[in-house]
Amino acid sequence: MMNYYLGIDLGGTMAKAAIFDQNGNEIAIGEKKLKIIYPGKDMVERNIIEAKEAVYHVIEKALQYSKINSTEIKGIGVTGQANGIYLFDRDGNPVRNAILSSDTRAKQYVKKWTEDGTWEKILPKIRQQIWAGNVPALIAWLKDNEPEVLERTEVIVTAKDYVRYLLSGEFAIEVTEASGIASMDQEKEVITQEIYNELGISEYLDCIPKRILDCTEIAGGVTKECANLTGLKEGTPVVGGQMDTGASIISAGVTKEKQLGVIVGTWGINSIVKHQAVADENIFMVYKYCIPDMYCIMEGSSTSATNLEWFIEHCMKDVDSEQIYSVCNQLVEESDYHDTILFLPFLYGSNVGPDAKSAFIGLEAIHGRGEMLRAIYEGVAFCHKYHIEKLYGYVDSIDVVRMAGGAARSAVWMQMFSDILGLPVEVSKAEELGAMGVALEAAVGTGLFGSITEAAEQWVKIKAVYYPDIEKSEYYKKKYEIYKKIVDCLSNVWKDVDGLNDI
Repeated sequence: MMNYYLGIDLGGTMAKAAIFDQNGNEIAIGEKKLKIIYPGKDMVERNIIEAKEAVYHVIEKALQYSKINSTEIKGIGVTGQANGIYLFDRDGNPVRNAILSSDTRAKQYVKKWTEDGTWEKILPKIRQQIWAGNVPALIAWLKDNEPEVLERTEVIVTAKDYVRYLLSGEFAIEVTEASGIASMDQEKEVITQEIYNELGISEYLDCIPKRILDCTEIAGGVTKECANLTGLKEGTPVVGGQMDTGASIISAGVTKEKQLGVIVGTWGINSIVKHQAVADENIFMVYKYCIPDMYCIMEGSSTSATNLEWFIEHCMKDVDSEQIYSVCNQLVEESDYHDTILFLPFLYGSNVGPDAKSAFIGLEAIHGRGEMLRAIYEGVAFCHKYHIEKLYGYVDSIDVVRMAGGAARSAVWMQMFSDILGLPVEVSKAEELGAMGVALEAAVGTGLFGSITEAAEQWVKIKAVYYPDIEKSEYYKKKYEIYKKIVDCLSNVWKDVDGLNDI
């Protein structure tokens, strides 16, 4: 009899559930678009009750589409958008909307901690930068702006750990997430009071769950309530899972050094894995990887495919939503790659400064949507390259790019990434890589495989490989240098532009 494994992903824009058989084949997917709330400048939120309903809905749909009996699902894994903040009272009721990791309301706290030496002091422990959508930064903002909310708060978690709570009824955190929210002493693998003392938020450390799970550790079983709402079998094991950045690259088969994992989604994520940890002020994040004794060295920012979503929403309302991405790809393919437009993909934040803004550079009257779309595609890839250049300091060479995220469905975009990075780009056969990564961990946790590495070798299947076009690669080298010059030239202007809001 065939066994099946379920992965659930509460992402930045979608909730998804995907069922995989024991051979790693994707059997069925349930998905639901999530509403994003913009209550004010720099604010990006989500209604937690709507998120809960979406999670239960996608599980139910995946089960219906699969036509399998829920008793055949032997394990469940969970993932979700890393960082951001979900707050609950003692009974598990939300005390406010979730704040998403693309939110930048807390950037002044990040500036303060950077300028006064606080971040430098805790860097050897947390091994990552602090940024506005980080859990500690959002706690600090809430402390000063919504203290009454924190007074009612008993539990603080992120998206993935909330999903596990919806399944098992127990709040916990797991090791990749714990090491990725700037709260853990990574050497000791404990969430420590010392870090929160330095950040001035020590009174809220107790809100972080004390139980830290391994990725494949069974956290509990599906509750009766969840079973009734979704069709899952009560008691089905739920494992720790991991945050989406790691889940997506393990399901792309990143298990060795010299492999680069890239996620082109809500965030642009670029990762290598190593057996040695680092604490480098120039690296965005180092966190515990799902493979024991390995660390993920990650460079990323909210500068990726959401820039395309913005353009579609505001400039392509006349195009059938069912055809929109194929239309975008066609327009880009028909445009000339020699065009002079450049795009800075900083609509939702940046990797070059907290005040940086998005822009089209070189726009002329002759240009239309096709040229602007190409500039967006290129700008996102350039921003990824900007991150990736930092990772080269920690690996002798990179042999291949393993690609994940919604943009991996676009052959046009993947070929462009290969041309811009000058590397082969491999795309996995699976569509829902985040869900696959944690379903894979559920298969390990419930005994199908002896290790995550073994599971990845069995499950990961490559469907397409893109090789760089030499002529285009040479051109893009020159265009990328201009992109960097523009960023450098504007570095002293962004703060003044942001200051216009105060006039």
